[in-house]
Formats: sequence, structure tokens, C-alpha cells
Amino acid sequence: MNVNVEELNKLAVSIYHKNLSFLKDNFYDIYEDVKNLSHEIAVGNKKEQYTLEYVDGYFDILNHENNGMYYFTDSYKDAEERKKYVDFTNNNSLDLLRKNPYTNKLVSGEIYKDVMPIVNYINENVDLENVEYQKIYKFVFIGTGLGFHIQEIDSKIQSYTTLIIEPELEIFRLSLFTTDYSEFAKGNRTLFLSVGQDKNKRQIVYDDFSSHHQYMNYNVKYYNLVTSNAYIKDELVDFFAENSVITFPYKMVVDNLHKIVDFIKKKEKFISVPLAYEKKVLTGKKLLMISAGPSLDSYIEWIVENQNKFIIVSVDTMVSKLEKHKIIPDIIFSIDPSPRIALHLTTQDPNFLNNTAIIFLTQQDSGVFDIIGDKHYYFAQVLPLVESLGYLGSVPNVGTYAFLVSVHLGAEELYLIGNDAAFHQETGQNYATDCKNIIKHTLKESEDKNRVSNSDVLTVKGNFRETVKTNRELIIFIDHYKMAMRDLTHLNYKAYNLSDGAYIEGLEPLNYEEFNKKAQKFDDIKFSSIEAINNISVVVDNLEFQKDIQVINTILNRAKRFNTKEYKSKDDFLQHKLDIMIWILEILKNDSHHVFSDIFLHFTALADIYVNFILNLKQKDLHSKKVINDVAKLWSIAVIELFKDLKKAVK
Repeated sequence: MNVNVEELNKLAVSIYHKNLSFLKDNFYDIYEDVKNLSHEIAVGNKKEQYTLEYVDGYFDILNHENNGMYYFTDSYKDAEERKKYVDFTNNNSLDLLRKNPYTNKLVSGEIYKDVMPIVNYINENVDLENVEYQKIYKFVFIGTGLGFHIQEIDSKIQSYTTLIIEPELEIFRLSLFTTDYSEFAKGNRTLFLSVGQDKNKRQIVYDDFSSHHQYMNYNVKYYNLVTSNAYIKDELVDFFAENSVITFPYKMVVDNLHKIVDFIKKKEKFISVPLAYEKKVLTGKKLLMISAGPSLDSYIEWIVENQNKFIIVSVDTMVSKLEKHKIIPDIIFSIDPSPRIALHLTTQDPNFLNNTAIIFLTQQDSGVFDIIGDKHYYFAQVLPLVESLGYLGSVPNVGTYAFLVSVHLGAEELYLIGNDAAFHQETGQNYATDCKNIIKHTLKESEDKNRVSNSDVLTVKGNFRETVKTNRELIIFIDHYKMAMRDLTHLNYKAYNLSDGAYIEGLEPLNYEEFNKKAQKFDDIKFSSIEAINNISVVVDNLEFQKDIQVINTILNRAKRFNTKEYKSKDDFLQHKLDIMIWILEILKNDSHHVFSDIFLHFTALADIYVNFILNLKQKDLHSKKVINDVAKLWSIAVIELFKDLKKAVK
């Protein structure tokens, strides 16, 4: 027995050093964390919470805080049992293809346009009630323990792309003695690791994992080792819900390209980022930024009395409320492409916005301009089409976008009200009164912890209170602010959050009493927003696409030839498909505006999710020559239609 234990110890140490070498070469930050932890334990600066124990013929982890064991059973047999519950179906996975909950058919519609025939083909030919895959391309392990279950499940699944998440560095360090992680990066396999990270850093790893072979993001299998890590599965659900190409398909990007070109042809004014950085028109001014959260109601009378002390920056949804209280906004931001924005910008007094600068992203519905008429409005590019204009970036929420752009325009002192990212804590109201999107929610948390939806009520850290109630739909605003602030790290500004909602890191909490006391010392200011934005705006005189149209014509001719071919097998089709994709990306390097290749990649990320889905299914007749050629033709027709749309957009 002693000899066996000694041999096991030698083997464990050997695996540990092999893992350290692997981490040093591939995950240096994690290597450093493990190395530093080991050093702190060795010199006595840190007391071990967990130690590796060999008990009754198996390895376990002893928790010194409660003297309990991690497995408290044979960890090898435990791993074998867990392996049985992992299969090649949609069970225990993130099913990322959108389905109609009543019919279980894939959702199709105009938003998917050219890809829609592929989606419809799947609906007609695939039994979506009984999905089983030939291979698993993406797998997430949540919690490592000693890694035995990871090895067992992987021996069965052999996923091409694997993400392993372990919140506790000490636990992961022990698994380095028992699990060879280098196996997950051999051959054409890729490993992603998140160890001991906070949510922000995990989000970066999720993004890397998602972006790698994005065209396989139709299903992500997962295995959660311990129930205490269930929140990580929820994070993954939230991440893929917000970042899927299905949520923002390429057609929207093509439509936006068409709109930018149209606005340029109409000689509309565009904000010039180089001029904005040069003139910094908001420097030295105090900004009061008004969003639509319920906290705005408690400040509205105060704003009426003190509006002259600030530049008033507002989101479009609050125009009617501001007009009702005779608060004249200096700048309004509007980014939503929906036709309903015309209603938000409709005023009782046709002259109410005469002295207001309205900043749009170039994706607005045409009906908006019928409403605002000859008001003073300006555009920021939603796509980096015109290089000389620069690009201010984009975030999905209008309040966050207003914050992002204001800081880029030189704002150094910003006071934010109505960016609650939470309900009104007594009424459950999600937005301020007079907002047309207002809904009252229950403040009771969901009892079904296995179901995850945007309406689930969550408890999070409050801006003023210890905790506040919110839901997934609202809490996503916090991530939007984090996205914005990552783009602003090179700029100096101070931002105060006046809202009685969720705490947002990077915004300093400032309650009503402290703010009122501070603001009483502010002087009235004189500021012409129209003059200021005019000074940093230009009209684009010339936009030439002749060279791009020639490139598009070349691609169309090649795609049409591709459409006439017959393929002998799935591999034959996929190889020819890969060849033409590489050729298209190569030839698009010659386009003069550098957006067409991005749009094509956006298209393939969406189209290939469906192509790879159907070609990876274990179902009768789906591997026939007919199905393969049907899919090949639908894909090539989609490519042809895409480039016809691009040509039409820039002609």
C-alpha cells in the first residue's frame, strides 16, 4: 500500500509540473496566480483552505474550514457515474437556435432574409423534437473539483472547443495534480480557461470562447459540478442571449450601410471625431444626463428649478416628460432604429426642440425625419464606413451611448439620473412616468431556478441601498456601462450616479442631499448646443464605391459558378465552401471602405450556424447527396443575395 501511494504521489507531482509548463506557455496569467499561491502557502503567508487527500483508494479534497470532504465518495466512480448523464442531444446545453415555443420550429422571418430559406429547409426536413449530434463542438465545464469527471466526460465527448471554469484558485491548483489539461489543446482542439476570476474577467473569456469558431454556436453543452456554481450557468445564458449573431443578424448591418450611404448622399451633417477631439466642446461644462429609469421622477421638480446650471442631455424616450415640465434639453440622443422613436420625438409645441441638438446613429427609421422636420440633427456613424469621420463606437442602450459620446466630446463632470438598471423598489415600475415603455413588475423572485428568462427578478447591490430588486432585462444596462467605460479609459472624467437603483462600478454614488448641496454652488451657464455641435460636424462631399462594385461583381460571378456544382459528400461541399469563403475574404481586402469583409463574416457567422447544425445531425436521410446539395445551393444563393444587397446599398 505504501508503495502504491508513493507511486501515486510521484505521478501526481509529474502531472502537476506538466500542467505548470502547459499553463506557462498558454495561460501565463493563471500560471502566475498558481505560482504565487503556492509560494504564499509555502512561506506561511497563506493558510491552505483545501488539501489533496488520498482516502480509501481515491483522491479527495479536505476543506479545513469545516473539516468536510469535497466528494465524500469514491471520486473515480463518481466521475464514471457523471459521464453516463452526458450525451449528444440538446439535454444540458444552451440551445442557441431560436425556436417558436409553441411549435418548436426554428424562428424565421425578414430579419434573417437570405438565410431564411436554409432555416425553412431545416423546419421542413429535420425532426427538431429529437435532436442528436454526431459531434459536440463546444463544451463548458463549470467547476473542476479534481477534474476526474472532466476526463471521463471528455473521453466520451471529445469536444473541439472546451471552456473550463473554476471560481476557486485553490481548488484548481489541486486539480493540477490529478488532471492533464494539455490534452484539451492537442491536435485541432482548443482550450479556454477561467480560474479564480470575477464576472468581468469571465465575460472576456466567454467572448473569446464564443468568437472561436463562431459558426458552431448553435449549441453549447455544459456540465455543472456543484450547485453553488449555478450562477455561472446563468451568466453564460445571459452572455449568449446578448451576444448571439441571431440576436443582431447581418441584415441589420446591411440596412445600416444602406442608410449611411443615403444620409451622405442627402448631404446630412456628421459628427467628425477628429474635430470633436480637437475642440472638446463639452469641456468645462457640467452635464446632467437624463435617462428613463424610475429615479427621474423624484428629481423632476428639482431639475425644473436648476436646469440652467447644467447642459441637459436626454434620451429620446423622455422628450414628452421634459416638455410637460418645461425642461428644455440641450442635446438629445437617439439610436433605436424602430419606427416608434417618431412617437417619442413628437412634441405638443412644434417649437419645443428648436434650440436642441439631436444626435442620431445612422440607423434611424425614415419616419423619424417626417416628425422632426427642419430641427437641428446630426449623425454619428453606426459603422466605420467613412474613415475621415472617425468612429465613436456603439453600445445597445441609448443612455449609455449618450454617456459614451458626451465623454468623447470633452465632458469631464457628469451627473446621471434615471440610469437605475433596477425597478422602483416600492412599485415595481421599470421606467419613469410618462415613458411609453413603462411596465410594473412583481418584486418577488422566481421560484423556478431551472428556468432562466429576462423577466427573472434578481437581487443585486444597490447604489444607495444595500440591495435592490431588478431583472435580467434591466441589469444588462450595467454591462453596457462597463462596455462604454472600457472605451473611455484614456479620457479624464468624473461621473456621479444620482439614481436609487443598482450600483454601477465606475459611477460614484451621490444622493439627493449631497447633490443638492453641491449644486447650489454652481453658476448658471450659457451654452448653445447647436453652435457647439455645428463646430464639430461636417458634410461628406464625396463617397466613391466604383472599385468596391467591381470587387462585388467578381464575387457574384464566382458565387454563381459555385451554385451550379454538384457535391459528392458533406466533406466535398465543406471544403469547396471553405475555399470560396477564403477567396472572398482575400479579394475583399481590396475594398476601399473595409466594411464589406466584416459584413460577410457577420453573414457567415449566422448562415453557417444553420448549415453546420443540419450537417451535424444524426437523423435518417440527412446525409444523403440530395440534402447536401440542397444545403449547398441554399448557402450559395444566400451569398449571391447578400452581395446583390451590398451592391444595391452603395450604388
